[in-house]
Amino acid sequence: TLYNVKAEIFPPSGMEYCRTGSLCSLEVLITRLSDLLEVDKDEALTESDEHFSTKLMYEVVDNSSNWAVCGKSCGVISMPVAARATHRVHMEVMPLFAGYLPLPDVRLFKYLPHHSAHSSQLDADSWIENDSLSVDKHGDDQPDSSSLKSRGSVHSACSSEHKGLPMPRLQALPAGQVFNSSSGTQVLVIPSQDDHVLEVSVT
Repeated sequence: TLYNVKAEIFPPSGMEYCRTGSLCSLEVLITRLSDLLEVDKDEALTESDEHFSTKLMYEVVDNSSNWAVCGKSCGVISMPVAARATHRVHMEVMPLFAGYLPLPDVRLFKYLPHHSAHSSQLDADSWIENDSLSVDKHGDDQPDSSSLKSRGSVHSACSSEHKGLPMPRLQALPAGQVFNSSSGTQVLVIPSQDDHVLEVSVT
């Protein structure tokens, strides 16, 4: 297993539970579990300074139609190929129904560059999200000084269109390389205060 994906939904500020029709925060934590392996050596692998990194695309989907993903639903990140490297993604979702709702699905893909000698390449870094990236090589109990952290602008590869840019290729990660630790988790959503209850008496 190369990556662990954990998703968590938080209610709006000042509220104990999510309500139907209200925006809630979705946090996705992507964690690398191992150092460089043979399966990582492909077109997506790049080397800079003292570490390797690979490009991944994440996508949040809800096939059960319980949640509406507001704003961007996917993006491309540059993930360090080092154990305990993490990337946090923050989104907004809106519950459409009340009850115990399963979390939306989070999918990971390898983001492979398009190779063309006749096309002008856009700087790949302008596609990459690195707003919440950290690499911890000394364990979770070490101070932040042992972590490599970087912040930058956020771009969504799914919603952005660049004229003349060749389309990249997405490669699904094989089964067993990604573990979704929040699979099966449910979130309690209560009805909005604006919902009306119709009582029907049958005699």
